[in-house]
Amino acid sequence: MGVWSGVWNGIKSIGSAISNVLKNSELMNKLLPILSVVIPPPFDVIALVAIMAISASMGVEENPDELGWQMNEADKKPEDFDSFKEYKEYLDREYPFDKEKFDALSEEQKMACRYIGMVGTMTELKESKGFEITPESLGVIVKGAKSLGWDEAQIGAFAKGVSISLANSGTASLADVVALAKGILDPGKQEAVSGAISAGAKEAGVTHDKTAIIDSMREASLQENV
Repeated sequence: MGVWSGVWNGIKSIGSAISNVLKNSELMNKLLPILSVVIPPPFDVIALVAIMAISASMGVEENPDELGWQMNEADKKPEDFDSFKEYKEYLDREYPFDKEKFDALSEEQKMACRYIGMVGTMTELKESKGFEITPESLGVIVKGAKSLGWDEAQIGAFAKGVSISLANSGTASLADVVALAKGILDPGKQEAVSGAISAGAKEAGVTHDKTAIIDSMREASLQENV
């Protein structure tokens, strides 16, 4: 299995649950290893809530578990199409989600679908709405917020609020939030990104101020070295 045998950071046999088609996908080989390392269980559930909140707020109504099942079942990969939109149309036409089949999967297979679907949702969001969620930024925000004691709903609401504020200000990537936490953000973006963090906190209804939130993300980025 090559690289797939070692990228899952101890997550059982999840690598073997990924279809051979996706193992030959450039997109999957680029993003899946990163995603699985920066967001291992139990943070995958929180990341799922966050990415669904972000994508839905921007008009991309996607369930990563379901999308991942479709992608894993398909006999074609994203690169076989001119756009992810065309790929999704193919999936919906040829591989409509089957809940009964999904429920019958092993835990490793369901986990594989989740990671695959998160990559797919991030790709669809960037292509259709111009907004980027990087695996690293998602991991840092989720883990930083969790360290503050926020629950899944609060983290999802925070991620949504931050993303909407960033998009409205013309900032097109969640990675800028992590760059601010690391102290490497372009000074010209600092006001907009700082304001987005405050907007996210308001959306989530949390009491922590933006300084505490930025500190929590900085600590998360140091721990994961991402």
